[in-house]
Amino acid sequence: MRTYGHMFFPGGDTMFANSADGNFYVGKLTPKEWKMSEKINLDESEWRQLSQGNNGELLMLNMPISGSDSNTNGLTSLVKIPNANSIVDVRNQAKWERSDLSKVSGFVPFCRPYVALSDTTILISGMISNDIKHLFSIMDYKNQMLMHLDYWPENSTLSDMEIYERYSVNCSIFGNGKGKFLYKNFSANDAFIFSIEGTHVNVLDTLYSYTYIPGRFTIERLSCCVTNDRIYMLVQDLNNKGEKLRESDTQDPHPYLFGNIVEVYDWDGVKQQVIHLDNYYQEIMLSGDGNTLFLLPGRSDEIIKPAIYSYDISNLEDNPMIDSIEIEKICKTNIEKTIEKYGKKDFLKEGDMMVDFELFDYNDKPHHLNEFLNKGKYVIIEFSGIGCGACQMARPHLEKFYKQNKDKIEMITVSNDKLSDWKKKPNGVVSWHEWNAHKRATDISKKYDVQAIPTFFVVTPKGKIVKKYVGFSEQIFDEMKDIVSWKK
Repeated sequence: MRTYGHMFFPGGDTMFANSADGNFYVGKLTPKEWKMSEKINLDESEWRQLSQGNNGELLMLNMPISGSDSNTNGLTSLVKIPNANSIVDVRNQAKWERSDLSKVSGFVPFCRPYVALSDTTILISGMISNDIKHLFSIMDYKNQMLMHLDYWPENSTLSDMEIYERYSVNCSIFGNGKGKFLYKNFSANDAFIFSIEGTHVNVLDTLYSYTYIPGRFTIERLSCCVTNDRIYMLVQDLNNKGEKLRESDTQDPHPYLFGNIVEVYDWDGVKQQVIHLDNYYQEIMLSGDGNTLFLLPGRSDEIIKPAIYSYDISNLEDNPMIDSIEIEKICKTNIEKTIEKYGKKDFLKEGDMMVDFELFDYNDKPHHLNEFLNKGKYVIIEFSGIGCGACQMARPHLEKFYKQNKDKIEMITVSNDKLSDWKKKPNGVVSWHEWNAHKRATDISKKYDVQAIPTFFVVTPKGKIVKKYVGFSEQIFDEMKDIVSWKK
């Protein structure tokens, strides 16, 4: 499983990593060397969303990770670290500027990065309590004010709630410093350039647009980075078997995905170049000066020394293009190595029998994942985490689904949180079973091929996995209801 959550430069060659376990790391990255990063000790009860200011400073939006509270309390503060390119200054927390955001209630940001509009305001996307028809908001963090912008995606196949859940979560906003912005969403596979006039959003050009079809998979644009003049988009086009993706691929809703193509656009939405790389990657980012393109294969086991590759893009027109036949050969070799390292051949899939693991409840009583088998009920297994916005959004739907179907199902939530964070949650926060592995659920997540949360499995009373769902939408609960109503 990937241990880092968010890595980027606010300027120069200092790189920040906000890891999935809530830790914060800082180090130096050059085109030829990744120097050992060091951990900056921060409040472990908070989760951070990183971005950058207009003058090379680092911005950290902080929010609580205390179970269901993280879905209601919203934000706690915004921290600005001046001169973020200096590790010495970053280490000196006395120089950090903190703005209280406790009065900005009912808003949880799901956007990284977000964009600094001024010294006191940011453009961001997130979850707004009781108001689902605003994708973008401007936050004045000095005065604790939130102004919603007038924009709502048009999608004839999704309800307003589904649009809200799909477009607000896992999104990124970039700016060119000249009044244009880029929105990109991993889940919806949409990307468009826009400007802002007052409270109105003007969509200037759509780079990608994807109509959601349940169970359907298509080529994804996974990762993006920008300069003031260019937009770089890493295109995913390879599945977990080393095969080129096709529009008709439906077998795996969340395969291991790699891309070796970078599409380059200007801020008018005109494609300028297609760069063919000599390896396959999952993450993309730029150096502070914009001259080096860094690519990460993903799923690094060590936050202090992840696998990173660099490309000189200071003069793109002189860069050679790699022959497509050679790319295929190299690509399959790397996929095979990745599969071998992470035991892909042993991963569970639909049609397999479930595998048992020992887990523990809040009172440290041991349980087994298979303890409800052969008792006449289906078993729903959810992989979830406290700091996961989509997981928190799924909670009320899970509660409703469980109460309506508890005569047919048992439901288990497998926590992916550190035990200390998980223990902060009040007992009985859910009506079903919620267990923890007394460590981050690495082994069970690998075995069940969990690459994103939430992930749901539907298991028959005899232990056969009949359905796997990655991500959250209301529709999956209707499908699960149909499945558990089948005659056993």
